[in-house]
Amino acid sequence: MEYLLKRALELGAEKAKIIDAETVAVEEWVRWKCQYGCPLFEKAPFHPPFAPDAASTKRVLGEYTKAILLNGPNGQTLSEAAVKLEGEAYHRGYYKAFALVALVPSGLSACAPASAPGAT
Repeated sequence: MEYLLKRALELGAEKAKIIDAETVAVEEWVRWKCQYGCPLFEKAPFHPPFAPDAASTKRVLGEYTKAILLNGPNGQTLSEAAVKLEGEAYHRGYYKAFALVALVPSGLSACAPASAPGAT
């Protein structure tokens, strides 16, 4: 897996780290945050209701022991790096390799309404 860490940096990640898959937090509130505030809810394939729910995500993550966590300021670059790493990992014998991303949509500071209800 060390090769994949080095490759992640070459592909544009600022940091890459091997972590235990069981340390990945998957919480129910995230879906609600998107449903009640994100302008991409029901409009993009990687957002609810199209994205997997927390329960199924937890089940799938439970089938993994290790993950590679990527970090950097450019979400598009990280997404592309994750997809490329998935393919490279597969070709190196990690047949269960699967890329997941958690990013704030491009051009938005957060998935939240511009103002709180009742605000002027």
